[in-house]
Order: sequence, then structure tokens, then C-alpha cells
Amino acid sequence: MLPRLKPFLYGLGVFVIYILLVLALRQVTNHVPTDYEYFGLFSKKDILLGLVLAIILTFTHIQKKKLK
Repeated sequence: MLPRLKPFLYGLGVFVIYILLVLALRQVTNHVPTDYEYFGLFSKKDILLGLVLAIILTFTHIQKKKLK
């Protein structure tokens, strides 16, 4: 696999897991935000927070691999 593709796939995995957790928590708590903007399921804040989280975790994962 291409070395440049691995961090992208890691970040995508983090983002997907975050989105699944958001959906699961919304179903359990019955919390429904009023400002759905994407697919009728997510707000702009959800997507932005997921992207920031994915970038930070991917960056720390890469740095941790460099130390080994």
C-alpha cells in the first residue's frame, strides 16, 4: 500500500467511527438538534468537530510511529 495513503485511511477511519458514535448517542439520548444540514442527520458542528478530531489523531499517530 502506498505510504501516503495510510494516514488518509487512518483519518477516514477515525472520522467514520466518530460519526457512528454521534449517531448512536443521538439514538440513545433522543437528542435531536434543530439545525440538520447534511443528509438530515448531522449539523455543521458535527462534521467540523469530526474533521478536527481526525486530523489531530492522525497527526499524533504519525508522530508516535516516527518515535518507534
